[in-house]
Amino acid sequence: MKAGLSLSNTYKIAITDIVVLTAVYFIPAFVHATQFPLYYFEPMRLLLFAALLISKNNINACFLAVTLPLVSTILPPHHPPFYKAVIMSVELLVNVGCFVWAVNKIKWPPFILFFISTVISKILYYGLKFIFIKMSLIEGNLITTDLFTQLITLSALSILFAIFYRRKNLKV
Repeated sequence: MKAGLSLSNTYKIAITDIVVLTAVYFIPAFVHATQFPLYYFEPMRLLLFAALLISKNNINACFLAVTLPLVSTILPPHHPPFYKAVIMSVELLVNVGCFVWAVNKIKWPPFILFFISTVISKILYYGLKFIFIKMSLIEGNLITTDLFTQLITLSALSILFAIFYRRKNLKV
């Protein structure tokens, strides 16, 4: 990746970020209006990696990984709760970080790299969620979406990502 950003690439990144943040803002309203369980499709992860594919900028992807859940918490309807948003931010940051690291070190197909980096991030997510539940920072069950559904969703997202991914796009 070049040290500086061209003006056109800066605009592409800015427009991508605005679209992604706007989509995250409207997801809760869409779910409320339709009663469709959109969270099964992991919209933040989907938007994050779509932004990575479009912008081809690892630093921006890390920025979005941290900010997407927190922006969703700050703006109405204030979902997810703050501590869950923190866990989600860590999860997405680890997901992007593991993927970018792996793509530069391992010559496996993108489907596998995306899948493995997401599994690693989910393990961390559930570890942190367990700790936060024990500390009474968040309420609820440890696993709210059954693991089989998560496996199907992850497989579909991995295939979708692999279709649009180009290895040369994400060199550090």
